[in-house]
Amino acid sequence: MLYHVRAQPIVAEMSRFWVLLNDGTIEAQEPDGREIVASMRRAVVNGGRVEWQENCYCSPPLCHERATVYDQFFTAMETGPSVPQEPPEGESFWHYLEDCRVTKGSGRGRSTVNPARYVPLRIF
Repeated sequence: MLYHVRAQPIVAEMSRFWVLLNDGTIEAQEPDGREIVASMRRAVVNGGRVEWQENCYCSPPLCHERATVYDQFFTAMETGPSVPQEPPEGESFWHYLEDCRVTKGSGRGRSTVNPARYVPLRIF
């Protein structure tokens, strides 16, 4: 069944979420990893909340997804039946995550620097 999901992102964890979505960790999760990654690619940011549609055949909906992934990165999650013809509207969550990775860094693993904000400093 297709569900419409709304949740508040935990901003401090978004760069780590980006890494896990892109390094294959989440995608390799069975049985729902590929659907989680695909859902996050379709997700949008609207009014500070993330919205997406996701297929799930469990009861209660998204139980496994929440236990293994979503509860680490989102709070105040709301799930309800979705109308397939009405995808959520807003800014791309995937681009938001990419920006979080570039500007905030996770403090774990290798760091990244946003070249637009880097200013070299010489001390004599």
